Amino acid sequence: MNQGPILAGRVDAAVTPQPEMTSAQIDFLSQLATHLGMAPSDGEALVPPRFFTGPAGLACRLHLHQGEAAVLPQALLPISAAELMGPQVERLLLVQGAVLSEFGWHLGVSPEGLLQLSCMAWIDSPYDAATALDLANGVGIAVMQSLLRDDSVDAPQAVQH
Repeated sequence: MNQGPILAGRVDAAVTPQPEMTSAQIDFLSQLATHLGMAPSDGEALVPPRFFTGPAGLACRLHLHQGEAAVLPQALLPISAAELMGPQVERLLLVQGAVLSEFGWHLGVSPEGLLQLSCMAWIDSPYDAATALDLANGVGIAVMQSLLRDDSVDAPQAVQH
């Protein structure tokens, strides 16, 4: 992975109760934390409602499969869907199709109203989950660059005579 993630959004367990994790889930998250460059003891802090910073700086979270040692990785892009307009919306739809067909990820809207990349399949290998988070961060940066590019810079200038 590019750099170790930074834990963010730590929430007191008394405020937001989490379902009891199985020993297989705890072991899975500990191994995943190690692959992400974190201490194994930080593994349990990777599940919602907590976020952590991925290798490219995007906010990430992992949804833990109930009763199973598997996760659905997600990366949040710092772009509100409501901010997009005009050519950006058309580009969003094109990028959404490409992300789904090329990577098997869904580009949608998070509960927070931000664009979000979500894996479409549960991942049951800690190494594969870490790799998926790395991929989501790289693809997320490419998606942001595509959506925020200024078409006027790329347009050819009219020749003045």
